[in-house]
Amino acid sequence: MIIILWSCNNSKNTERTSTSYPNGGSELAWLMRDATDQMEAQKKAILNGDSINKLLLDVNHILTAVPTEEGKTTSPAYQAMAKQFLEHVGQQEQIPLEGQVEFYNATISQCINCHESQCPGPNVRIKKLYILE
Repeated sequence: MIIILWSCNNSKNTERTSTSYPNGGSELAWLMRDATDQMEAQKKAILNGDSINKLLLDVNHILTAVPTEEGKTTSPAYQAMAKQFLEHVGQQEQIPLEGQVEFYNATISQCINCHESQCPGPNVRIKKLYILE
């Protein structure tokens, strides 16, 4: 019985940690951190002249991810911006190589617009993702 209880407790421990983020974070915080890493990979690809069409953002659960502050993701403003963002990134596979810088920077702009009203702290880091032409 002790082994069963121990395994159940361990299976519920899904909090992620890393040396960069020793305090862990919510599901939404990790989604955003992962998205930042993915955007950095896209930026590198673009700067190398490669296509980003295979480097799709994995943000499909942006509407349902558990936030750090309860209720943050249920506000009408957040829901509208997240849906618009999902629609935007859903078009990425269709963007030709010559339009990828513009598309990428528009993606970054959507991140900044949402963060300005919902959680402004990360905007300093997000702005560094822009590709300056």
